[in-house]
Amino acid sequence: MDTLSAAQAVEALIHEYYKLVFHTIYGLTGDWEESQDLTQDTFHQALKAIDAARAASGAQFHAKAWLLRIALNIVRMQRRRRNLFRFIPFSHMQRERREQANEAEADVLNQQAAPVQPAGYGVTGTSNEDPAASIAERDAVQRTMARLPEALRTCLLLAVIGGFSTSEIAQILDISEVAVRQRLVRARKQFQQFYALESGEEISDSNNMQVIQTPSVDRDSPQNHVTFLHSQASPFM
Repeated sequence: MDTLSAAQAVEALIHEYYKLVFHTIYGLTGDWEESQDLTQDTFHQALKAIDAARAASGAQFHAKAWLLRIALNIVRMQRRRRNLFRFIPFSHMQRERREQANEAEADVLNQQAAPVQPAGYGVTGTSNEDPAASIAERDAVQRTMARLPEALRTCLLLAVIGGFSTSEIAQILDISEVAVRQRLVRARKQFQQFYALESGEEISDSNNMQVIQTPSVDRDSPQNHVTFLHSQASPFM
């Protein structure tokens, strides 16, 4: 990575982490098309900043964590822009002009990036499973994620989808490891509670705590359900 040019390095990042970036952003926004736009914005920003980042970090440069920090900042900036223009009725026209201005660059990224939604997205691949049930569960997971406070949702996505350790999440979010662990415990507990509401189940507090403390992943595990947001073909599953 260090010996590659900026364009070559970002192309390598696209091939390796495009789906990771997309699914992390999608977990935060819940909007498929917007997530595609913000994923492209993430790699555009990475292309501009990677030389400076590698020079500043040297041998300590960790591309995956650096890229996810950019993605999270892109999402935050998009929300700020939306708050600024939410009362302007012609704000959608500004988005259309932005999309047209970036069309050429987006085409290049789309050609380089692996497809985000292959055939059978959200389906486990077993022939006996009803696709409608898989889609219903995926939608329930997405609604559950949307109910989590953003701070908890971000930690859970980085842990489950990104596969980051507690210390890595702490560095990405610039918080302490203790804070990360606390947020993950709360996120998993709230996810279990909200998912039970979405699916019409009833579970007790003791069951919640058991899920949090049990290292194995079962059907009711938050990790199991959140991972369901992935495409099965994802290379980091």
